[in-house]
Amino acid sequence: MQTLLCNPRATRLLEQLCSGGRVPHALLLEGPAGSGKHTAAAWVCQRLLCQGPEPRPCGGCTPCRKVERGVHPDVRLWQVPAGKKEFPVELVRQMRQDAYIAPNEGRCKLYVVEGAGAMNAAAQNAFLKILEEPPSGVAFLLLCENRAQLLPTILSRVTAVPLQVPSPEDCQRALEQLAPQLDPQLRRAAALGAGGNIGRALELAGSAKPSKAAADAAALVRALAQGGRYEALRLLAGYEKDRAGLGQMLELAREAFALAALGREPGEGVQLTPAAAARAAQAVGQAAIRAKQNGAIPLLAARLVETVKSAL
Repeated sequence: MQTLLCNPRATRLLEQLCSGGRVPHALLLEGPAGSGKHTAAAWVCQRLLCQGPEPRPCGGCTPCRKVERGVHPDVRLWQVPAGKKEFPVELVRQMRQDAYIAPNEGRCKLYVVEGAGAMNAAAQNAFLKILEEPPSGVAFLLLCENRAQLLPTILSRVTAVPLQVPSPEDCQRALEQLAPQLDPQLRRAAALGAGGNIGRALELAGSAKPSKAAADAAALVRALAQGGRYEALRLLAGYEKDRAGLGQMLELAREAFALAALGREPGEGVQLTPAAAARAAQAVGQAAIRAKQNGAIPLLAARLVETVKSAL
């Protein structure tokens, strides 16, 4: 499952659960935004509806392509209605009624419940009735950020598959496989700017200007780590009239130093001890906080450069 490169445990579990073209009647895909819940749900749908050769999903048959385009009649997406904060219990009842209607094209029907944690107690209790006696040939894929949002009675009837957002470092490795034609520095900037979210990183890398803040953050880390005082001041000066952008860029730089403190490479050609990287992360983080206040940005920039110089 190439699209879940950075969730190897989830990949193995899903492949085991879907072996033989069968799946538990209810899966819980749990993880924060950007962890790959929708990608995993699409893979499961393709795996169960695929009509191509093994290994499945083939990705090229008509059902696989329909799932990819979001037009397969036997894959139903249910989500919180626009303007609402919760799943209305009436919507859950409609889903229950629909589940007893035979599939249109495939051998099964799949219901992707996006934001399942937004179901209130009444909606969850209504949903529980169909989990207790599910129709044959029907599977539910519940997507939520935290299983604590669901009632214990729901959790006892689903198979949970935890997902995690990749680190920027893992995201960059994934981009090397998914988009090898991109410049390495562009991949690095996109991974950092997307916070490890592979899909978002691909969008950033594919745009004409993937992320000025991410690119500048990578350049700032390199300048600060290598003692490039004037280069660092030049980069910071570019945000004199963009306080919000400065805060975002500094937060990305702080994250890069924090990763270096954990032993990960913060940037090409940058070598720092974990202790020095941790001190730099603290200094940049404090500057990011001050950037949101009303202090003079040139003064903030000068102070940051000197503080990091002393820290390293």
